Amino acid sequence: MNNSKNNLSDRKFAGSKTVLGEINRTWGTQLSVLGAILLLVIGFSVASPYFFTFNNLVNVGHYMSIMGILAAGCTVALIIGALDVSQYSNLALTGVFCILLDRAGVSIWLIFIFALVAGTFLGLINGFIVTVLKINPIIGTIASGMVMRGVTYMITEGKALSISPENSDVYYALGRGTFLGIPITILIMALVYLVIFIILKYTAFGRQIYAVGGNSDASYLAGINIKNVRIGALMIAGATAGIGGFFLLAQLGSMQPNTGEATLLDIIAAVLIGGLSLSGGKGKLTGTILGVITLIIIQNGMTLLGIQSFWQMMVRGIIIIIAVYIDVLRGGGYK
Repeated sequence: MNNSKNNLSDRKFAGSKTVLGEINRTWGTQLSVLGAILLLVIGFSVASPYFFTFNNLVNVGHYMSIMGILAAGCTVALIIGALDVSQYSNLALTGVFCILLDRAGVSIWLIFIFALVAGTFLGLINGFIVTVLKINPIIGTIASGMVMRGVTYMITEGKALSISPENSDVYYALGRGTFLGIPITILIMALVYLVIFIILKYTAFGRQIYAVGGNSDASYLAGINIKNVRIGALMIAGATAGIGGFFLLAQLGSMQPNTGEATLLDIIAAVLIGGLSLSGGKGKLTGTILGVITLIIIQNGMTLLGIQSFWQMMVRGIIIIIAVYIDVLRGGGYK
């Protein structure tokens, strides 16, 4: 009788260990990042009376939304093992074109559609560079980003361009407005994440993205068109850059030719903190948004504490090193 009870207890214990192990395997990284976010919120709330206020949280939401939109596209590209480092160059160029269209009297809604199409087209160019020319994705998108940035400087002559005054209120409402206290750009970011989540979770294309990122040779033998999948992933990354360009323009009312030059690596750090790997094949959007929130909280907290910009730059660099090293520990390091 005692042996039967002991066996039953052993089976229950083994079953609980299996469940906990599955939770740790599936959500371990996200839970760890969530714990870090809670500690950061508590720490900065104690250190600064302005951190946990409604106005500051709204400002954090506005700033986070643009990085979050781009990070969603970066997630897709990184899952497939094709890191796109041209996103902010895409954003700046698309934003400048949007200003030119605005000054020409084009409807704001048509300008948004243009931003989406233009960003996607620039992603298509990246896909051509990576798949047809067979250039390493990092090198290829660095080069394409330099071209985009050069065109942006050429169009603007190195100066900031602003939207027309008569449309400023509409842009401000889209970029800085709220709905039920929630920034509109956060709602746009949530919609982008929902669409990409559906693509990755419930479509054949989404499953092919994970398959190609995990093992491209096996995917080829399984009949998957690897080139098309990689091009599609980079087009999604480009589309999110175009959307981000439009809404960043709406937030600021202008676009600098050097917009985003100093923040691209923050996106890469965010997705790596969230559990993605530079080697591709794995990652969740939930991890990405948690990684974005972590970086934004750190940056906002340091700003509120009056920490000088060069110290903030050093901290961001250390965070990037830590994020990449975490990827090394997961097996995605340089071989």
